[in-house]
Amino acid sequence: MDLSDHSISKASLDPAADAAAMLLRLGFALFAFATPSATLMSRWVIVILVPIGAVLIILSAMLRGDPLRIIKAFLASFRSFGGLTALFLAVWAIASLAWTPMPAVAAPKIFKAMGAIMLGTLAVEALPARMRASNLHLVTIGVGLGGILLLLAVVLDYFGSSLLRVAVATPGRTAVLLTCLCWAAAAWMMIKNRRKVAAGLIALVFGVALLGPTAEAVAPMGVGLIVFAIAWAVPERAGRWLAQVAALLVLAAPVLALIAKLVAAGLSLPPQGFIGSVGAWWDIVAYDPVRLMAGRGFDAAQAARDAGIIPPEANVTLISDIWYDLGLLGAMGLAILLFHAFRAVGRFGLEVAPLALAGLASAFCYALIERGATQTWWMNGLIVFAIVLLSVERGRYRTVRPRASLDRANAAERQGSGNLAAS
Repeated sequence: MDLSDHSISKASLDPAADAAAMLLRLGFALFAFATPSATLMSRWVIVILVPIGAVLIILSAMLRGDPLRIIKAFLASFRSFGGLTALFLAVWAIASLAWTPMPAVAAPKIFKAMGAIMLGTLAVEALPARMRASNLHLVTIGVGLGGILLLLAVVLDYFGSSLLRVAVATPGRTAVLLTCLCWAAAAWMMIKNRRKVAAGLIALVFGVALLGPTAEAVAPMGVGLIVFAIAWAVPERAGRWLAQVAALLVLAAPVLALIAKLVAAGLSLPPQGFIGSVGAWWDIVAYDPVRLMAGRGFDAAQAARDAGIIPPEANVTLISDIWYDLGLLGAMGLAILLFHAFRAVGRFGLEVAPLALAGLASAFCYALIERGATQTWWMNGLIVFAIVLLSVERGRYRTVRPRASLDRANAAERQGSGNLAAS
């Protein structure tokens, strides 16, 4: 047992250790158990629960040891290339307020977003080196309960019952969130050697994506299944390949928009379709090539849509808004972050990496094709996914005995039997 996690792995006579364990479990329960179900009940509940859960996890780490350890780890993260890229992206976004069309509206949004990202990063740094199995079981329960509630709401609504009436936007958001979290929950079940339960969770969420009132989660779930199949035997190699593909898709977005425009014109496709909407975005990009390099300022895309400058049929995704707001430099920063994220997840190990890559690919697919990825709830959803996934990765050491230890034990047993037979 790791001594660094001794205070949260068993009952202790230290009140601070007991309080830390309670706060950690409560904070993690908000992420893993409450959020998947509560998102179905209210559109803004995830925006409220995520900061509360993050603060509870941070407080638990402060009670466990050196309160400054989290700050030191947070500052140390900027020494890596990925950390420096994130810092540059934040500085560039703040600098773009100087030329954004509505700085009074954009400034509160950018600082709110950065505050949420910083709080989530601090919560990640505050997670213990090894998570308890009793905490991680909440992931499985939360995903299963969320999927069952969503299917129940769909069935009751089909029969005209108001027993489980939910807001219009919540089923789609819940389905997308479950599409990402189900892979983390399945990874935990794989660690526990419960493959049937893992397959059942994936099948449940796949049914949620197909039968839900919106189709937002269908493509992300399908991409996740494909990535899982590819990465099953070679997760690290698949992580390197997916890192290159994700970075290339972000950087080549204007070129892909031009191709979509040519295809839509050649086939006479309507502008309301996906290919037509992506092609319509090319007209916006080509209108001002200089702005394509530097961007038009943070939140400029939303301001342009409100003013009617961007036509309603033009494609709206996180990638298109990054290009419009922050230009090539912003797109390069996002591409580098995605590259490092896929590479890092691919190294999680055979028990976790294939499923983790599937979850990350599902999240990237949603950001690539859906408008909801530009909204506040999605950023909070990514924080939930990151904390849950990293917690599962830190829980595998408790339940999986290292292969080398088993080999040494078997060799010692065979040697002992040989010596006994010789005597």
